[in-house]
Amino acid sequence: MYQEERLLKILEYLKQHQSMSVAEICSEFDISKDTARRDIVRLVQEGVVISTHGGVSLPQLKKELLSYQDRLIDEAEPKRIIGLLGAQLIHDHETIILDVSTTVKFVAEQIKAQHLTIATHSIDNVGILSDREDMQIYLLGGYLNVKNRSLFGTSILDKLSEIRADKAFIGAVAIGSDGIYYSYEEDARVKREMARRSDQVIVVADHTKFTSKSFYRLDFDHVDILITNQPIPNSLKEILNQKNITVLTYQDHEEGIKNND
Repeated sequence: MYQEERLLKILEYLKQHQSMSVAEICSEFDISKDTARRDIVRLVQEGVVISTHGGVSLPQLKKELLSYQDRLIDEAEPKRIIGLLGAQLIHDHETIILDVSTTVKFVAEQIKAQHLTIATHSIDNVGILSDREDMQIYLLGGYLNVKNRSLFGTSILDKLSEIRADKAFIGAVAIGSDGIYYSYEEDARVKREMARRSDQVIVVADHTKFTSKSFYRLDFDHVDILITNQPIPNSLKEILNQKNITVLTYQDHEEGIKNND
């Protein structure tokens, strides 16, 4: 069971019982105490539960709970499919760079390939993959950005310059007719260096990124594959074809399932 599914079930339990202990979480979902604590940390950080001695309980404002549940339901499934399509591109013994992105996190959750070397500056990615004994995880060090749950700083660029990867998975704030966009200059520089240090660059982004706008650009020349959950605008499709960028969508996943039936 994926973490988002467990979180929803924990919230459903809390709606009926008001509190839930670590032992109850472990028993209900057959998970370790460390995994249960990571689930609790995630819910506490979102502000929808209160951490108690040995477990969690509901906050006073039920509205926050409903808002979080709706957000998980709305966002989780498209991103999970994008993540699954991305994870299927990873093969045994490869070196993979994982960017900081909620969509890239879904790639990390669904990796089936074995004996990988993973480089990332995402705290969430490290937590997700930390139970995989067959993986070597290289954390790109820097200063901790608590809000984005990532490390940042010039030292990340220095470390990336020493790496050669088979694939890099990066997210996007916005996608325009001339490239991938990000809100912060340093973030765009990190993505650019990840792309330079990888043989194949895979952008994972849901459909909302095609109507968003941002400031700092990563040129399409750095991108090999774009994975999204809905058909992209025709005008953008023509540009990506000219750039020889492969587009994989949610529909590709559904057709693959039908063809296997």
